[in-house]
Amino acid sequence: MRLLKKVNHLVVHCAATKSNQDVTISDLYQWHVKDNGWSDIGYHYFVKFDGSVHPCRDVTYQGAHCKKVNDQSIGICMEGGYGGVNNFTEVQLDALWELLSKLKLQYPNACVNGHSHFDDKACPSFQVTQWYESMLENKGLYL
Repeated sequence: MRLLKKVNHLVVHCAATKSNQDVTISDLYQWHVKDNGWSDIGYHYFVKFDGSVHPCRDVTYQGAHCKKVNDQSIGICMEGGYGGVNNFTEVQLDALWELLSKLKLQYPNACVNGHSHFDDKACPSFQVTQWYESMLENKGLYL
């Protein structure tokens, strides 16, 4: 694995799973390592419907989640998003906000984007940049 040299982007993804589908870290490992032959889970973090945040790939290493910016980004995957539908829970979105807030303290110049910002995909099934900016505004914080 290559070291992550600089973090310019925080990229949000979805697992493209249904609301009643429980995805585990073992599932991610199966999909990425066993099925794809990658060296590790491609994402750095995984946020479940219940709001729990699970570290996956160590943030010191380059991810395997968005080919265009793997070398300069941290990948965050949200459980859900099947068929391009925003089926994320409020507690899950709150956990995403908390995680992004912590990461922005570490990487203040990093932009917050969804996978669809870089590739022609529905992932992560909502407009991340607009959501993030509205959260900042709602909390009285501004870019």
